[in-house]
Parts: sequence; C-alpha cells; structure tokens
Amino acid sequence: MKIGIGLGLEEEGGCAAAAAVKAAKKNVAKPDLAIAFGSIHLDQAAVHRGLCQELDPAILTGGSCYAEMTDAGVTKGSVAVLLLSLEGARLRFAQAEAVPDSYQTGLSLAEGLGSFPPDADRLPLGLVFSSIAAGKEQDIVRALSERVGRFPFFGGLCCGDYDLGMSHPDFWTNYQYCGGRLARHGARAVLLDLPAEGYQASFGFGHGWQAVGPEVEVTRAEGSVVYEVEGTPVFDYYRQFLGQDASDEFFDLMVQRYGFSLPVGSEGRSVVKLPVFRDFKNGSITYFPTEDLQGRKVRLIQASRRGLLEGAREAAKNCLKTLAGERPDLVLAVSCCGRGSILHSRTGDELTALKSVFGPEVPVFGYYSGGEIGPRQNRYADAADPAKEPWGAGYHVTTLCLLALRGPQKTRPASSPVAAAEAALPPEQEVARLKALLSKSETILDDTEAFLSNLSRKSYKDAERLRKQNEVIHRYTPHEVWDRVGASVAKGEYELPESEFTGCFLFMDVKGFTAFSEEHKPSEVVGALNRIFEPATRVIYECGGDVDKYIGDCIFAAFRKGEDALEAGRRLLGLYKDLEGQPFSVRIGINSGRAVRANVGAKDRREYTFIGDAVNTAQRLEANCTPGRLLVSEDLFRLGGKTFSSAERKELKVKNKKQPVVAYELAL
Repeated sequence: MKIGIGLGLEEEGGCAAAAAVKAAKKNVAKPDLAIAFGSIHLDQAAVHRGLCQELDPAILTGGSCYAEMTDAGVTKGSVAVLLLSLEGARLRFAQAEAVPDSYQTGLSLAEGLGSFPPDADRLPLGLVFSSIAAGKEQDIVRALSERVGRFPFFGGLCCGDYDLGMSHPDFWTNYQYCGGRLARHGARAVLLDLPAEGYQASFGFGHGWQAVGPEVEVTRAEGSVVYEVEGTPVFDYYRQFLGQDASDEFFDLMVQRYGFSLPVGSEGRSVVKLPVFRDFKNGSITYFPTEDLQGRKVRLIQASRRGLLEGAREAAKNCLKTLAGERPDLVLAVSCCGRGSILHSRTGDELTALKSVFGPEVPVFGYYSGGEIGPRQNRYADAADPAKEPWGAGYHVTTLCLLALRGPQKTRPASSPVAAAEAALPPEQEVARLKALLSKSETILDDTEAFLSNLSRKSYKDAERLRKQNEVIHRYTPHEVWDRVGASVAKGEYELPESEFTGCFLFMDVKGFTAFSEEHKPSEVVGALNRIFEPATRVIYECGGDVDKYIGDCIFAAFRKGEDALEAGRRLLGLYKDLEGQPFSVRIGINSGRAVRANVGAKDRREYTFIGDAVNTAQRLEANCTPGRLLVSEDLFRLGGKTFSSAERKELKVKNKKQPVVAYELAL
C-alpha cells in the first residue's frame, strides 16, 4: 500500500486542487483511489475542475468540507488530497442522486456496485460520501449492506458553511465529487476489494459529550420533530439553560451545544441526537440523525472542548486496541463541523489527540463533515457480523469516526508522506486567518458570558427550589428513612436495601375521632387532629423515636431502645390526661421485637416500612387497650413498667396466635 497526501493552500480553488494533487503524486504516481476534500469557502467548480485535470476522474471521490485534516494540521480554505495505491485490490465505483428517500439512494448505489458474495480470502470495505438529504442517511448504508454485502462501510456527508448558522439557507449547501461530475445532491460509493492476507482494518467512534441532566422522556414528537420534553414545550426546556431572552442567533449557536444522547449497545456507549432545525412558529426542534423519538428516554448532554478531545482520544484507543498494538499505515478521520466550531482555535488539538495515540509517524487524513458514517464496533469481524449488536455502520453527528488501515508489510511507507513546507500559509492569509479567529473568539466569549450568567441564575433558583422541596419532602418522610436515603445516594446507591430492625413499636390511636369527623367540617376535623398529633410527634422525637407514618387518627412510631419507648408512652399519657371529659381519648400499645424494614409497593410509589409479627402485635395491644391507658408487652413491663402508678396483667387472645399474649396495662 502506497500513500500520498497533498495540501493546496492557494486562494484560487483550481490552483489549490492542482497543487494538492501534484504534492500527493510525489509519493503515488499511479493511484488506484483519490479522495479529495475542498473547503466550502472555495469555488467548488474550480476545485473539481482542478482535480479532474490532474487525476483520472474515474477514481475520484469526496466533496466540500468545513475544514481539512492532514499531517500538516487542520486547515480551512484549502484542498486536501489522499492518493492510494492498493496492492492486490480490486475497486468498484458507483454514484447516484441523493434523494429524500435515503434508502432509495442506497439502492441506486448498490445497483452500481453490484453484489459481493462472502469470500474468506478477501477483505471488502466500503466508502460512502454523500450530501445531506433528510437526516436518514443511515438508510443508505442499510440498503448497501442488504444488497451489496455484509461488510463495513465508512465515510461521511459533505458540508456547507456551518458558521452561517442552521437558519441560513446556505448552511445546507454542499457539493460532492462524483467522479467527473460535480454534484449538489449526489452520493458516491467505493468498494475496496482487498486481499485478506496482508490487510487489516479497524474502527473507532466517540463523541465526548457529557451528560448534564437526568434521563427525561420525549412526551410529544412526530418522528424526529420534538415538541415537548417531560410535558414542557421544547423551547422552554432549553431556555432553562439558555435564558428566556435569548435571541434567535444566540439560540441557534448555543442550542447545538446541547443535544440528546441515546444508549447504544451494552457497553455504556451512546449516540448523539443534534438539534438541526428550529421552528419557533410551530414550537418544534428537529434532531438528526432522524428516528422516532416519541416516548424515548433521552439525556441532555453538553459539548465542551475538553470533552470532545477526550472523546477523540477514546475513539483512537479503541481503534488501535483491535490491531493488537500494531501501528496502522493510515488513519482516515471524519469529524463533525460542529466539533470544529466548538473546538475553534483548538481544532488542531483533535489531530494532536489522535497522533498521541496512533503515533506521530502515522499519517492521518480526513475532513470536518456534515455527518459521519462509521461502524459502531471496533473490530472488522464484529462490524461485519449481523449477530453483533449494534451491527453495521451508523450515521452519526458531532462524533469522530476513524478507520485505521494496515497494508502489506513490504510496501509500508517509512515516514509521513506530507511535506512540512506545504503547511505554511502566505503571510497575508495567516494574518486574515488570525483576525477571523480573534473576531469569532470575541463573539464566543460574549455568548459564553451570557450563557454562564443565565446558568448561574438558574443554578441559584434550582438550589432554592430544591432546598424548599427537600424541606417539604423531609416533613413527609420518616427521619431515619430520609437519612438513609441521603447516605445511599451519596454512595451511588439508589435503592434502600432490606434490613432487620430490633426495637420497640408504638401505636397511638385517638378514640372518638370517627364520630367527631362525621359531625364537623373537614377543616375542623383536620385542625382537631393536628392539635393532638403536633405535641405527640414532638414527644416521640424528643424520646429518640421516629414517626413511621400517620394512619388516619393513629400514629405508628419506632424506637431502638425500650427505655425510650416507655418514656414516650409515659409522656403521651400525661400529655393527654387533660382530654378527659372531651370527645377524645387516646390508647397506646407498645411491643418489642424484631421486624424487617423493606420496600413495599411498586416501582412508581413505595414505602420503606416495618413488616413483622412484632409490629402486628403492637397494633393488637393498642386495639385491646383501655382508653387513657398504655398496654405494653411483658418484657417491656419488666424493663420499666413498675415505675407506673398502676399495672394490670392481661392475657389477650390475638388472631393467628395459638397462645395468649401476656401484657400489662399501665396508668399514671
């Protein structure tokens, strides 16, 4: 395998294309394949004409791009050309119109390529470069896999002027080099039929976006057009982060830093769904790649420069790992124009990240695209195996896709084929480039400050809301359960485990309350009940207990120590001694023993409560107690019952118990 890479930096597109081809031909005079990417800021007709004058158009593929990636760095306003001579390879080319039905586009390409039956002696590999149609470009690959053969495909979508913003009509204008034809809505496929002996291929993909929100549900969508998230209009959902007064331009810029992620496979990987169309009139945002998002669980993710670079390194590591530590001869890289815009002045750091993994001597060639096509498996065999999930190539956004290729050892180049001299821009172009970077940096800084200011306000409001929410929930939750939930969540555990509890259980029932509630207004009933429960709850907590729940006109509480439970019973009797002569009285039952504290209920609503015979017996004691008295189990009486002024021994017949229960009824 021979590799030639050229970079043309001339201002005129045709001259830049010719210079790039001539530089690449210094290493590969007679190429089998030519891949070219020309800056969208150049005259594409001139670029294509210059390429065809220097090359056999039949072997040409590629198209317009946001930025170009070679060993000379990441450049904008240039033409990059890769020439390959592939020993023992047989190549097929096909082209088609890229119609809105992407599956039909794939079928047309498949017809041009023909079928490729499985052959253990061959290593087939497909390349696809297309325009952006309707966000369903994964269907191109699906059709190719079904009709041509079950082998990996790699490539991307050609790019327009991303910096114009997604609401600008020229944002979507892009060009494809379909052999000798320059297309506006075209697709070009290449089948590399390589010998299995001597060639190896591996893949990588990663995005580096980071989750910044909980999992949420898309509650209203039509396909990939989203109207509501968690019942909130989608624009209001985003404005939580971007601010209520965000201008259309600011919204366009910042919303693309916040996409949704969907899980893929079983290894914790995810794919990005990126906002590409916003319709304020209809209140919707369209996401690419398209699929039905109604009812789907998604997670809000954010792009940062550090995260994107870490995603690039991770993709490279996974790609290299499948080559058993061997360095590839060539790495093809397709990154996203959105990544290039976010990385801004650090776009070249993505190439540096790849070099840090593959090695500085490994040539890297690629472009910043309108969408990336690549397998979601790293090993060639897995990417070609329908039994592996996720199988085949996918259409990605704001992702980096990699293809690492090794050729026969005897023809491997000794060094990078890009001449450093070709990387230098003329002084006037370098000054213009730096001025443009500085101007955009100022805009990004202004927008980022506005975003951070809004986010700071949102964080303060969220913190206040959460504080008040926690206060409310705390009042409605047993204190011990609250503490255990907090400790579990801090450890990353989101389910309270079942546990055994040894202690005392207290039931206090308000007698006469049912008749009272039938004769009074609801507000009077609630007021009367709270005048009893308020001091009772205070006594229970002061004595070291915890109110597990209120059951109508009854309190259920638990204590870890018998002495504390008896003291609470004593104080409760004293508290309600004044109720004599009123329509209410209380009766209290306390029992000691073991119980299980477990999750009871369903996934959507549950309680962490006590279950066991000791709890049931405590409730039976309360039911058999004389109003104004305290009925305790025999062991509790021995512990401290003799300190009460009177004690009466009772033997109670309790349901589901063969032997009577011995208890003592106590009074002050």
